[in-house]
Order: sequence, then C-alpha cells, then structure tokens
Amino acid sequence: MKRIPALILMLFLLGINTIPCKASGNTTIDVNTFKNDYRITTINIGADVDNITENAFRNLKNLRSITVSDDNPFYRSYSGCLYDKNLTELICFPAALQGAVIPSTVVSISMNALKGVPKDLKEQVKTVIEIQASGNLSEADIPGEHFIHSGNGVKWKNADGKVISPYNNIMNLAGYVVAISSTGQMTQPEQLEAAFNYLASSTTYARSYDTPQGEWVKEYAQNTLSTGSGNCYGFASSFAYIAKGLGYDSKVCTGTVRSSLGGRTAHAWTEVKVSGKWYVFDAEMQNAKGSGYYKQTYESYPAGPLEKEKEYAVSF
Repeated sequence: MKRIPALILMLFLLGINTIPCKASGNTTIDVNTFKNDYRITTINIGADVDNITENAFRNLKNLRSITVSDDNPFYRSYSGCLYDKNLTELICFPAALQGAVIPSTVVSISMNALKGVPKDLKEQVKTVIEIQASGNLSEADIPGEHFIHSGNGVKWKNADGKVISPYNNIMNLAGYVVAISSTGQMTQPEQLEAAFNYLASSTTYARSYDTPQGEWVKEYAQNTLSTGSGNCYGFASSFAYIAKGLGYDSKVCTGTVRSSLGGRTAHAWTEVKVSGKWYVFDAEMQNAKGSGYYKQTYESYPAGPLEKEKEYAVSF
C-alpha cells in the first residue's frame, strides 16, 4: 500500500517507571481489560482480538505505544498508534505518545481516539487527518467545479451542482484526458495520478526554443492536447488544466532547471495544491526520465534545483 506520511511534531518522551502489557487470549478489548492501570506504557494486541470498544484505553495516561500482531485481520499499528487494518481510521493515539507519523490513507478519527492527548498535539493530529480526508474524496463528494464521469462521457459539474456538457475547447480537451485515463469510481488523487501518467506517456516531446509571450498558457495547452505533441510549456499548461478540471487549484510555473549539459536552461512545470500544500508536477520530465516527477516538493525534485521566476493561474 502506497503511503505518503504526514509528519506530526516530534518531542522527547519522558522517562517513566511504568510497565508493558499484552492483550492476547481475548477477542474483545474493553474498559475492563486494562482496568484503568495508569502504569501501562505499551500494549501488544494479539491476532485473536476482533473487537475494541471506544473506551478501551481510558485513563491509560502513561501509554506510549500500541503494537498489533501482523496476523490480526482487523487492526494494525503504525508509529505507535492503533488503526483499522486498512489504515483509514485512527482508533487510539496513546496519551503519552508525544509525536507520530500519520499515514496519508487515514481519513477519520474514532470517538475517544485522542482522549488524554495534549491539546496542541491533538489539534495537529486532527488538522492533518481533516486535510487528508478532504484530499481523498470520491468524485461525487468533491466540492466546487470539476469533471464527472457519466454514462454519456465526462461532463462538467458547476459550483451549484448543475451538470452540463463541457462548453469550450480547452475544457473538451482536458475532459478527454480525464475520460480516457480515469473512472468515476476512482478517488480524486487516483484520478490526478492516472491523468498525469497518461499525459506523460502519451504525449510526444517536440523541441522548441521559443519563449512564450503574453497570454500563452491556454494556447499552449490546446495545441499540445489536440496534437499530442509539445515542449515543456505545453506539457505544463496541459496538466494545469487537467488538474483544474479534477477540482484542484493549479498553476503553470516558468523559470530554470539544471541542464544536463551544464549550467541552467529555461523550463516550465505545473504546481497543484494537494491537501493544503503546493506540489511540483512535471509531466515533460516524467516523459523524458520515466518516473520521479509526480507530486514532488522543490526540495525533492530529482533534477533540481528549480528556480521559479513566474507563475500563471489557469481557469476555464
């Protein structure tokens, strides 16, 4: 399972004279299992546990870590916390655990999961999961304007919820990529990645040394999407419109990148706002290199450093 973890502030753990505890031999863990024993610091959940109640870890104020047997079919631990098996719901963030990594697949918090966690850390955890939940929406739940799949092809959903046919050329071209690369059953991030991979693999690079002038972004996107060929400006513009059509804020960025021949050369790429943060998406570099240019930061971008000079927002 691919996970892109979100970091929570890490602090030093306090040394406490407390004890570990095993929860095995039971199928249910409830408030009576640990009897509010404040001395417990770690808990190991066995393979046979199939039910954990909402108040099972109440008053375990020194609990620092929960681990789960790999053979348990219902629960899983990660970075000291307890989750459902698919890592979608946080079940318990131990009260004395002062920092953790939250998998990007986690989109909900069960009742009492943050019981006893310090206020500031609790708010950080809640914020991270809320942001992740908003970025893992199904197509039907995505707010605002975006493409939707229908029995009659890809349509456009207005901000008021009304579904209409795409109404201009760039919308039709971007909608075609969405239609051919993704399905309505995919989540929003899955659609974004599928469309990026399709654009990068199906478009032919056409070398050009011209520097775009004026209001060029829409023209370059239309030319690249209609001909299946373009330079870095065309790739970047095309993906910006595709991402916008999938409900993301997006923009085209221009500047320079390190040249394979030495020095720096002009370049263009796309920025897309995912879960509250802007990331670099470079479909042209993906086309040239094969991998590594989907959803990067400026620090992690493989051919970096990128030096941004201008940016252009896109809209239909």
